[in-house]
Amino acid sequence: MSISSEETFEQPAAFARRDLRARLPGSIAARDPMYRRSGASYDLKSIREYQSFDDPRSIDWRLYGRSDRAFVKEFYDEADDEVAFLVDSSASMACAPVDEYRAFIGSLAYILLALGLGVRLWTYSGSLSRRGAAARNRAGYATVSGILSTLSFEGRTDTARAWAQWRARGPQRRVFVFSDFHEHGLTLRAPPSGSLFMIRYRTPFSSLAEPGGETEVTDPETEAVVVVPWSQSDEAAWLVAEAFRDTRLASAPRTFFRRLEAGSPRAPVYWQILERLYG
Repeated sequence: MSISSEETFEQPAAFARRDLRARLPGSIAARDPMYRRSGASYDLKSIREYQSFDDPRSIDWRLYGRSDRAFVKEFYDEADDEVAFLVDSSASMACAPVDEYRAFIGSLAYILLALGLGVRLWTYSGSLSRRGAAARNRAGYATVSGILSTLSFEGRTDTARAWAQWRARGPQRRVFVFSDFHEHGLTLRAPPSGSLFMIRYRTPFSSLAEPGGETEVTDPETEAVVVVPWSQSDEAAWLVAEAFRDTRLASAPRTFFRRLEAGSPRAPVYWQILERLYG
């Protein structure tokens, strides 16, 4: 899958030129001894000289024996250096602008990888995929791209169940959910001390229904044909309900919410996401 546009390549470099925001959030915390700690994964991040505030148990004694100097190893902390992507692949997403949906997610993944954040991607419909595809840097982008380019949209949506499954296994503190969020009463909460990013991709019903009278709609998830009244007042009521749904989703603490439709400009949204991640 190709990255959506030239702006995708430009955004990481432009954002990295900003002084403080050029550093990873985890690295910013690591500059303060109060927050310094080893990571939970086994991916080596760096080797540095032992400092007075380090735990003596973290000294690499083999290196000490060879060099007569104390060094400690730091490992990637997946909770700090990796974000989770939960991508809705249910049948209802086929009604959204699918190519734009794939391109937005792929481009955002590329931007985050270029800035040094890892990305772990799961797909879901009725439940979460068993394993998340992981990419640590731009060289691993092909893994994410391959999943997105072959994504098929089928099955019924159960975002609440997929979210609960991810919370049971995902250590990441920052998570993105990409969906049409059509489920009534859906409530998601950001992980403790973390952030939740919800990107809603949808096609307005008014673009599918003929104004006036009634219209027949095939539910993409159940294939049931439903007759929907669609007068001017029905459309007005639908718009009110949609606005209420968006407001409710966006009002959760530590949540970033954006709704995108066909042709919506994407560059400002990428930038807003980065501002929230590094702010």
